[in-house]
Amino acid sequence: MVSYYQQVGRAGRESRDAFGVLLQGDEDEEIHAHFADTAFPSQDDIDDILMALMDSDEGLTEEELEESCNIRTRHIALCTGQLPPHARFVISII
Repeated sequence: MVSYYQQVGRAGRESRDAFGVLLQGDEDEEIHAHFADTAFPSQDDIDDILMALMDSDEGLTEEELEESCNIRTRHIALCTGQLPPHARFVISII
């Protein structure tokens, strides 16, 4: 519902009159659930990345983490963004 509210707010910016029609489908709930579920890394993804880093003697690049954990680079960035600042520093200098 929030996304619809935002779009309605935009509708009246260009002219004095604006009309909105809400067309809601069953798939809307599934779409919002998908984005909510994928917005943050799963605990399993974070655990896999931490385990891979702990098992590495010299650290890993994002590309090496992607290969060893089978997690896309974007999700690795989300995971490392959830780590404490000192841990992100260690990963960034590797």
